[in-house]
Parts: sequence; C-alpha cells; structure tokens
Amino acid sequence: TVLDMWRRGSLRSAASRASWPKAAQQSLAPTAPRRPAQPVALSSLRSQGPPPILFRTFSAKRRLLRPKEELLRDASHHDVPIRRKAVKDLGKYRDDPDAIAALAKALGDEDVAVQLAAQAAMAKVADTGDERTVKATFERISSTCEWTRIAALSTLADITGSFGHETRGTALDLEVDEAVKARLKDEDWGVRRAAMDTMAARAKPDCQEAVAAAKSLLEDQMGTVRESAIKAIASLVPKGSREAIDWISPRLDDWHESVRRAAVVAVAKIAEKGDQHCIELEKTACDDRSWIVRKAATDSLAITATLNDLPALRKLALMLEDFDPLPRMAAIYGTAELCGVGHRKAIALAEARLEHRDPGTRQASVQLLEKIATKDMEDIARKVEERMEDEDEHVRDSAYYALEAIKANPPGRRKWKSDLPDLGDLDRIGFDSSDEEEEKPGDHW
Repeated sequence: TVLDMWRRGSLRSAASRASWPKAAQQSLAPTAPRRPAQPVALSSLRSQGPPPILFRTFSAKRRLLRPKEELLRDASHHDVPIRRKAVKDLGKYRDDPDAIAALAKALGDEDVAVQLAAQAAMAKVADTGDERTVKATFERISSTCEWTRIAALSTLADITGSFGHETRGTALDLEVDEAVKARLKDEDWGVRRAAMDTMAARAKPDCQEAVAAAKSLLEDQMGTVRESAIKAIASLVPKGSREAIDWISPRLDDWHESVRRAAVVAVAKIAEKGDQHCIELEKTACDDRSWIVRKAATDSLAITATLNDLPALRKLALMLEDFDPLPRMAAIYGTAELCGVGHRKAIALAEARLEHRDPGTRQASVQLLEKIATKDMEDIARKVEERMEDEDEHVRDSAYYALEAIKANPPGRRKWKSDLPDLGDLDRIGFDSSDEEEEKPGDHW
C-alpha cells in the first residue's frame, strides 16, 4: 500500500527528489553503460607528447629579497627553518661585511642544516678567494666545537681557489694550508675527514705532500676517514699509477663496506683501459658480500674492461644473476655502454638467461636485449615475445616494452648512450633546496 511505501521510505525519497532542481534530477537519470577502455600502445602515447597543463601552482615571479636587518635578526632566531632561510638569503648580499660576519657565525650553529646553508651562502657572498670570507672562515677552524671545525674546513674547500688560482700563495693562503694540515691529526674523526677532503681539493695534481697525507690516513681507525683518503689518492695521482693501486687494493678487504666501495671505484678511476690487474681486482669485488660494493664493482668493471675482453663480459653477464636488483641494473647498463648496439656476444649472453629460474634475471636479460638487440634479429625478438607469457608480471611488462624497442632499433653496430642521470656528485645534493627551485623563472611542470 501507499502507507507501507511511505514507511519504507521509498515514497519519501521519490517525493523529495521531485522537489530538487531539474539539473540535480538529471544527474540521477540512468546513463548508458560505459565501454571498456581499449589498450593503448606506449609508442602512441609518447608520440602525442606530454599532456596539456590545465593549471599552474607556481608563480613565475621571483621572491623578493628581504631587508638585510631583518635577515640578520632572523639568523639568531630560535626556530631552525627561520635561521636556515635567513642565512641562505644573506648570501645574496654580495660583499657585505655584516652578511659575511653573520655567515661566519652561522658556521658554528647548533643545527647542521643551518651550517650547510651558511657554507653554501659563504661561497656566494663574495668572489672565490676573497680575503674577507677566507679570513672569517679561517678563524672558525680553531673552535672548540668539532662541528664548527668541520663546517669551517668544508667551507674553505669551497671558497678558496684551486691550485693555480690568482689568490693562492698569499700570506693568508699559506696560513690556511698550515691549519688544514694540522687538522689531519685532530682528535675528532669528522674533522680529520674534512681536513683530508679540503687538502685534496686545494692541492695541485700529483701533490706528493697531499698524497703522503692521504696514504697515512689509509690506516685511520675510522672507516669514513679511510674512505676520504682513498678518494683523495684517486683524485691526485696520475692515470695508470700502479703504485697508487697497490696502496688502495688492500682496502678491498676492509671491514667497512663504504671503504670497500670507495676502493673499487678508485681502482676504476686510476686504471688504464684494459689493465688486467685492475680488472681482476674488480671481478673479485663483484663477489663481495655487500650489494653496495657489488654494484660499484660492476660499474667499475664495465669502465675498465675492453670491448673484446670475453672473461670480463662473462662476469658482467653473470652479474645479471645477482639476487639484488641494483647490481643487476649496473650489469645491464654497464654491458650496454661497453658493448654497444648489435654486439653479438653480449646478445648471446643475455639470450642464454631468458629462461633463468630467477625472474629478476629473466627481467634483466630482457632489459639488456631491449638496449642492444636490433629489429633484424628475428629470433631474439621471438624469444623476447615469448617472455610476454612469463609467470612473473614484471618480466611480462619488460618484455612488452623491450619488443617495441627492438622492433624500432635499426640494424648495425653503434654505441649505446645511457639515459640515466649523472649521480656522481652525490655529496653536493642538498645544497640547493626546493625553495630555490621555486624562484627559477619558467615553467616548473
């Protein structure tokens, strides 16, 4: 009955909808069933270009520089983000003595974020080797706080000129040299590391004094100091120095994984192309217990090995079977960069692993073939297509994109260029913060 319908609520809801606006009533009307989405090839999406920008969230206007007096006041604020931003902005007051004094004081801040901001700002507030910034920073080296000494030494590496700069050799510069050398024996390991980094940055190539200092620190009790000593030697000695490799190679057995990683990277940096002694060191490091070292060793082997070094190629292919994804990725990119497109032996080594028991190895083999196989290799294309039916979804996805790339890759032998970003200067990451990115003109999308 009508009364029962009213009690159940169906009539009340119909009556209330009748009083709604016409547009709202239309929104409740039944619509035609949606058609299922059709699969779209990735190549067609790439050809269409990026999607249109519908809105912007960043302003193209640059942020106005705040008054110096306000920044000087905020540089002593109790809140760390406020101090950090004030210190960073003080670096834009070029050649201002008040700004330089405030930045030198900020090198002794209790928070490391403020110290890093002061270090970066000190390099911008005046020219390289400017006596005012160098003297203000030099005075902080004798601080009783080890964090301040570290910040001062690191800043001196940034603001003083490298060897041959017009400001080198002055009385103040010689004082800096002596102070840096004295801190190599500091009681704090962080200061010793910063002193070694600064000394190497300021030294001339193959500087015997700096090399001897780094060699002595190879026996330091702290792993990070030994790591800096290895990097210093690699940056100073001439290419192909067997003596330097003999100093560094014992560190491949160091108990600290970052030291072993630095050692194998240094071997690749010093070694001449095709040096079999260094190649054997790198191949041994590829079996390290740490994936960090194995990844670095794989990268190093791809740098030192030559195109026709079959044992090295086999070792790189064996790294496709590593149980960690990053050494496998290093093997993919290292083999592709070393061998290039169309290298028959590299293709055969990858093809042999397309049916490996580990899905990570099958995926790595497919990804390597994506880079070096060409469209005239019909047998390779067929085997990659078979991987589209693999039991592992990641292998299937990689096979789909690899097949498209192989079909588009013209025949012939040529070099393969990596599309990975350069991450070689990881130590500098963090100096340029996101708010600086917002100030850059142009489209941030």
